[in-house]
Amino acid sequence: MQKMYRYLANNKVVVLANLAGYVTEYRPVYQKNLQVYRGIDNVVHFEVRNHDQKPINLSGYTPKIMVFTENNVLVLEKEGNVLDDAITRTTSAVETAPDKTLTFSSTSNITAGMFVSGTYIKNNTLVTDVTDNTVTMNKSATDAVPTGTEITFQTKSKKGVFTITLTENELLDLKQQYLKYAIYLVNSTGEKVLTYSSDHFEAKGTMYLDGMTFPGPLASYNLQSFTEDNDVWYTESIDAQPGINGNSALHTAAFYTDTFSGDIVVEGTLENLVTLDTNWAEVATLTLTGSESEPTPLNFNGVFTFLRFKTATDPTDKISKILIRN
Repeated sequence: MQKMYRYLANNKVVVLANLAGYVTEYRPVYQKNLQVYRGIDNVVHFEVRNHDQKPINLSGYTPKIMVFTENNVLVLEKEGNVLDDAITRTTSAVETAPDKTLTFSSTSNITAGMFVSGTYIKNNTLVTDVTDNTVTMNKSATDAVPTGTEITFQTKSKKGVFTITLTENELLDLKQQYLKYAIYLVNSTGEKVLTYSSDHFEAKGTMYLDGMTFPGPLASYNLQSFTEDNDVWYTESIDAQPGINGNSALHTAAFYTDTFSGDIVVEGTLENLVTLDTNWAEVATLTLTGSESEPTPLNFNGVFTFLRFKTATDPTDKISKILIRN
């Protein structure tokens, strides 16, 4: 029996932001390449840390990413989605003695497991229960917490974390290559704060776009010219790829026309070589009225060695192109 393992994990990258003006002491020797895949949505997690390697609170910041090709051409710029769930509440009841409960006017979005911080709160204090407007903690406060004291609740694994989704459509037209990316934060006043990815304040990171894991369909043939022969216009012949098609092979063509009125005939042959004496057979016919404002599709089936298109109506300036995929 063959046994294979697959791993489901967050694609996570750590970046550093010098928000407080301190010297950034942590300088990794290298930063891993970010791996993304064409043909599927990619959700990438980024964690922003300070000079002390502590995740920072992203409240009030909007993260943004810019992606460049190997030729320094900007191909993508978008905002990230902040996961940081820091909530600050003000106590609303007088505490007569230090205990494990705090009362607020609202406990919305506060859940068990969140870390608690603030005046009189011990390190590594967690929320164990939320009932009505009362929060219960796993550790007692160091002193009675006065009314009006600001207390912060936050999920530790989400602190400083934001995600960016690189969608299938956004990567569709990019070839497999090494891309460069840079990330910055925008604060509430519109000021941009640069983040760093590697040693010596290197701002750019490397992203490898894999186009082979989900290779997708083959590129379409693009036919744009016709040749006239005895008042009939023919396109060039194309390989119908019989080796990859079964007996019910489906072919799809799209016709880009402008006021073209007439028939376009699909012809196919089973001969192994196209010459002046090749025998062609009519496979399908598309009739256009000249009123079409969108590309017109045509589907037909069959295994052929070569295909071509013909029309008895002059296609000059009226058929811009024919796309076909076998």
